[in-house]
Amino acid sequence: MKSYHFPRKDSNSFSSQQLLFTDNQEALSDFIGLPFSEENLKAQTAIKSTFFTAEKRNLLVSVLSKKYSAVSNVEASLKNIASLENENCFTITTGHQLSLFTGPLYFVYKILHVIKQCERLNEKFPENKFVPVYWMASEDHDFEEVKSFLLYGKTISWESEQSGAVGRMNLFGLSEVVDQMKQFFANHSESEIHQLIDKLNGNTYGEAFFKFVHELFGAFGLVILDGDEEAFKTAFKPVFKQELTEQFSHQEVVKTNKKLSDQNFKIQVHPREINLFLLSENKRERIIANGIGFQVGENNFTSTEIIELLENNPASFSPNVVLRTLYQEFILPNICYVGGVGELSYWLQLKSTFEKAAIPYPILQARSSVIWIDRNSKEKLEQLDFELASIFKSTAELKKEFLKNNAEETIEFTLQDFQFNQFKSDLIHKSELIDLSMKSWIEAEFTRIEKQVDGIKNRLEKSVKSKHEKALKSIEQLKEKLFPANGMQERSFNFFQFCPDGNYKNKLQHLYDAIEPFDSSILILIED
Repeated sequence: MKSYHFPRKDSNSFSSQQLLFTDNQEALSDFIGLPFSEENLKAQTAIKSTFFTAEKRNLLVSVLSKKYSAVSNVEASLKNIASLENENCFTITTGHQLSLFTGPLYFVYKILHVIKQCERLNEKFPENKFVPVYWMASEDHDFEEVKSFLLYGKTISWESEQSGAVGRMNLFGLSEVVDQMKQFFANHSESEIHQLIDKLNGNTYGEAFFKFVHELFGAFGLVILDGDEEAFKTAFKPVFKQELTEQFSHQEVVKTNKKLSDQNFKIQVHPREINLFLLSENKRERIIANGIGFQVGENNFTSTEIIELLENNPASFSPNVVLRTLYQEFILPNICYVGGVGELSYWLQLKSTFEKAAIPYPILQARSSVIWIDRNSKEKLEQLDFELASIFKSTAELKKEFLKNNAEETIEFTLQDFQFNQFKSDLIHKSELIDLSMKSWIEAEFTRIEKQVDGIKNRLEKSVKSKHEKALKSIEQLKEKLFPANGMQERSFNFFQFCPDGNYKNKLQHLYDAIEPFDSSILILIED
């Protein structure tokens, strides 16, 4: 693969607020901690060290070691887990929902980004150890967002009536999706993807997804963490209790939202009065303060009862998007969170919430953004004789550019239009000097003539376009492949679409080699 870098600001694919995360984090100083840089990552280790105790490290390593005892080929991951016991070891973390078969491309990009960043930091600061972590959003209950993915133009969906935390769902009905996936690669029965697909099994979807992601990235030493663990939630009980008794996150986020609005920033998340859910079988229900206690679905609790439930069963409490960030940073010796620029926007709302809970706020970094040009698209680019930067132009602009550069006959009528309008103006002026009564008739005749001329021009344009119909169709196909529905490719297509022979490991390695975690430009990959 060949790789190129293109400035985000010139791509017309990101808002001005989103570009601040990559080009000018200093402008966000009121709402974040240290701006992203190599030096500040090092400085963040000192900040985190004062908070992340040996007790927290022991808990983390204990839970992870037990989790990894259920999977194979864990040498690289276990080595990193063991490192977490050391006070000089820190994590770089990304997180995502449990998207079926990884969902959109950027799932893969963000994980490879944190792995590569840790490699670079380990080279830069050998006195420390940096471990890449993927946080499984297993408690998310938006099944609609994770149940489908797009592969070769077909939407593949897991049909299920289950509800509640997706990580706790059983695998009923998933075998049909597995069969569909295998069918796509039936002509490559010995390829790597079949063994990968078989890893998607277990008692719960969370367990199956853990195995699947480990099979994909385990060789890189990725550590996968599922926050739906009783031991972690037990440790986090003081913050859960603080939320139930003080509703502190709502108060802090509301104040921050006002400051963001005053500076014309977009508000991403609107907090609840209590940013917690209660988990039960097939349910994840909001905890709502009702003035006399708490309501959860059809059940009511007094303040004493809800605190007693927390003490006895902390695993049944689940943070929403606001408190999940605090929970993550409480559990991990994390110094940096890597996410999409849209995802990072809600972190701007949370700094004072972290301060209220006395948890260090991490450095933020935008993940790598990639455009993958496969061989077919590469051939189209070469046939159309477009420069690489042209892919960021609109379809209409590209068509106009192609016709201008390739049409044998000119279809530019600027000179003719000027001459015609000048002739019309001169003739009307002369008619006014000779016989003023003829002016209206002459103008009407020119209107009729103009319609005829427009018809001629349209016929000429259609004639030229018809000669290049195939090329114009190729432009449409190219743009749809690289920017489906005028959006970024990475938000629509699935990684395995670029592995037509079912062998994915080399593709992962090529991506890993090309990603530059300290370069915020768009990475453009072109297959050889």
